[in-house]
Amino acid sequence: MTKPRNHQLITIFGRKPVLEVLQSPTQVVRLHISREVRRQGIIVDILKLAETRDIEVQTHSKRELSYISKNNRQDQGVALDLFAPNLLSLDSLPETATALLLIDGVTNPQNLGIIIRSVAASPMHGLILPKKGCAGLGPLVYKASAGTLIKATIYQCDDTNQGLMAVKEKGFSVYGLAANGSQDLNSITKKDHVVFVLGNESEGMATETEQMCDVLVNIPMANDVESINVSAAATLVAFHQMFTI
Repeated sequence: MTKPRNHQLITIFGRKPVLEVLQSPTQVVRLHISREVRRQGIIVDILKLAETRDIEVQTHSKRELSYISKNNRQDQGVALDLFAPNLLSLDSLPETATALLLIDGVTNPQNLGIIIRSVAASPMHGLILPKKGCAGLGPLVYKASAGTLIKATIYQCDDTNQGLMAVKEKGFSVYGLAANGSQDLNSITKKDHVVFVLGNESEGMATETEQMCDVLVNIPMANDVESINVSAAATLVAFHQMFTI
């Protein structure tokens, strides 16, 4: 396995999630376990699997483990570092990337996980994920993504504005999804270097984000439905590209 960089590590925690990952072919970097945890039951199974797979095991105090899991109330004394080879910095965006999705302020881990899964399965070249304002890449996102979090191509940036400025400098056109969009999604034909932007679950895109978009587009709705969930919208946008790339 290629030695992962720190930003390519995803940490999950909890006894059942850790056991399930160890039972799968997922690339695991190391297992963290608290010294205070009793070596019995599921903990024994976790340690045996780590030994069988020759996975590094590090022991910590309960407090030290909480710094790793960032959730001492739910880590249950164990955490696991996973290797996500396609978790990259936006600075490394290749010239071959032509279609991307950027999310602005998606805070629900379930929604983020579903979005990641949809983008990973689609012909889009990746997801731009701002570190500020979005849900963190943790066990809830991993579970909601059905494990695709470590397969998906994700380009991280500091915040939405920094991400949009970076892609604009590379010549990308930016389309923001908004209910009041002047153009509907179906009217967008094949274009090189395009970024679609989706906003927060309840409030949509921030005003500043809207202002940075070249065009606001809407998803046509039937039966007087006003809006759909952001993860559903992301799926529509991601697979819309199947016909335009």
